[in-house]
Amino acid sequence: MKKAFDAVAWMRRRRTQIDEEEDRGLTWTQKRQKTHEEVLQDPVLGQLCSETVVPDKARHRAPLSSKRSPTRASRS
Repeated sequence: MKKAFDAVAWMRRRRTQIDEEEDRGLTWTQKRQKTHEEVLQDPVLGQLCSETVVPDKARHRAPLSSKRSPTRASRS
């Protein structure tokens, strides 16, 4: 059965197109900053960037350092 639309193939082509046309010559840091600025301008995604949510389970966990045994910590 052949798919009418292959989203993965489309995203790969689009990513290549963006790299070749829009982001040519930018460093990884510059690409990251550009994406961050675009997300902040989006009415939905921009609001999510300022929200910080800590899951309930994370609030009640002990720090990792107290869970490690001395024998495991000494292995490196």
